[in-house]
Amino acid sequence: MMVLALGGMMVVTQPSAYAQFGGLLGGSKKSADAGGATIDKDTFTKSADQAAGNLLAARIAFLDAKAKMMEALGVKADSVAKASEALRAQEGSTSDKVKALDTASKTTADADKEFEAKMAESAELSAESKAKFAEGGGKFIDGVLLEKAQIETIQKLVEQGQSLVQSAGPLQKVGVLSVVKPVTTMSTMVPGDVKEGTSTLSKIMKFAQSQKVEIPGADKATASLGSLN
Repeated sequence: MMVLALGGMMVVTQPSAYAQFGGLLGGSKKSADAGGATIDKDTFTKSADQAAGNLLAARIAFLDAKAKMMEALGVKADSVAKASEALRAQEGSTSDKVKALDTASKTTADADKEFEAKMAESAELSAESKAKFAEGGGKFIDGVLLEKAQIETIQKLVEQGQSLVQSAGPLQKVGVLSVVKPVTTMSTMVPGDVKEGTSTLSKIMKFAQSQKVEIPGADKATASLGSLN
């Protein structure tokens, strides 16, 4: 009875994930049956792990970018650098990777606030610092775009996971739930991360404009994310 109840909970929680993705994709959820989301468990597991790996790569890009820009602004970036190193060394299951992403966000929260506070100041940067900031800004754009690119993949995995849970027998339910859960977590994590990353990028672009710094890839970011000014 407990296994069946868990399965029911997994199915019920899917709509919230669809709602979050719909806001970023401008679309609506497809039925798992109508959308051809049927997939076997092994293929689903591999796809989920690849998506988690891409999110790790995006987060590493974020962290490396911030470390470079913080250096340009004279802000200590020890926690950011350590978080990046930890993610680079991350191995294990999809669940482990997803947990590592959450941990990285918590360990760099104070540094992130200091970084944004420093950008709010108007002190003129040196030519060397401007070059570092531009390099970091370009890497940050790469991170935002890479994470945004995972949205559609994860949305499809949510649909496939729902289908797997619904079609699993009582004895298979627990095993299926264990591989679907990390996808559900990613589906609730990514929309907020992309929104936050885009907001931070907007501040980066405004600061760069005030410093007359050209950020590589700015046009690409605007084309994908809309106006950032």
